[in-house]
Amino acid sequence: MTDKTVIFEEARPRLLGLAYRLLGSISDAQDVVQDTYLKWMGQQGALDTPMAWLRRVCTNACLDHLKSAHRRRVDYVGPWIPDHIQTEFSPSAEAQTELASSLTTAFLLLLERLTPKERAAYLLHDIFAMSFGEVSDILDMQPAACRKLASRARRFVGESDTRHAPPKERQEELLAAFQRALSTGDTSQLGKMLRDDSNLRADSGGAVVAARDVIEGRTDVCRFVAQVLQSSWRDMRIDTVEINGGLGLRVRDGASLHATVSFGYDRQGNASHVFIMRNPDKLLGFQRSSAIVWDCHRPYS
Repeated sequence: MTDKTVIFEEARPRLLGLAYRLLGSISDAQDVVQDTYLKWMGQQGALDTPMAWLRRVCTNACLDHLKSAHRRRVDYVGPWIPDHIQTEFSPSAEAQTELASSLTTAFLLLLERLTPKERAAYLLHDIFAMSFGEVSDILDMQPAACRKLASRARRFVGESDTRHAPPKERQEELLAAFQRALSTGDTSQLGKMLRDDSNLRADSGGAVVAARDVIEGRTDVCRFVAQVLQSSWRDMRIDTVEINGGLGLRVRDGASLHATVSFGYDRQGNASHVFIMRNPDKLLGFQRSSAIVWDCHRPYS
């Protein structure tokens, strides 16, 4: 490898982690990072801080991409969910909570409601621990303006209660209740772990059969799991995997990946969201994502 390639490969995991959180798409994040690599290899002259150059190019490429992504999602068939990625539990509970808090499906979906620059300022400062001086260089704005962007985003995120990651034991309890409902139709335990306003959404991209509307409320979610999913998934193999920093389910139909399921929680550890991924392209990305290092929440050096 050339020295430039070595530098980039050391930076790639963090750039992927940033791009994925900004875009909510594995394939788009990989495309942006690869384009950043090509620009890096074509860059002439010495740089005092290569990482600063790389994160600026990568972030701004993501911001450009978000403009077209928003237009595409207006015409998306059914609910859109950020891509599920396969991660691994950290031996440290504190590190696991930190990772999960910036990767859960509920959190990434919430970021979609921010403006692109609010999202970038918040992620770069609060998640990747960059100073507002560094953020201002990336976004080409004054530090005070970046601080306001991040503050608005932080306030919005804080009001939504979506970054809570309950203990692993609580997650295992929910998965057991969910699987019991799938196998027996008994939703009594599952119902106790859902909120009154819990919802379920399935992302099919219009390519396969899935619920086209968001299912709202504890009663309707339980009914859908016990009736529709129990019937559809009865003969499929279901196992537990880590998805986006928390425990989830992988549903296999023979050798094919049929669906993945992740959950969102409130501060009390009750399930506020059920996310079902059925989009074939995104499921293909999920199977490939386990080969990527997504634990990229550490501060930039």
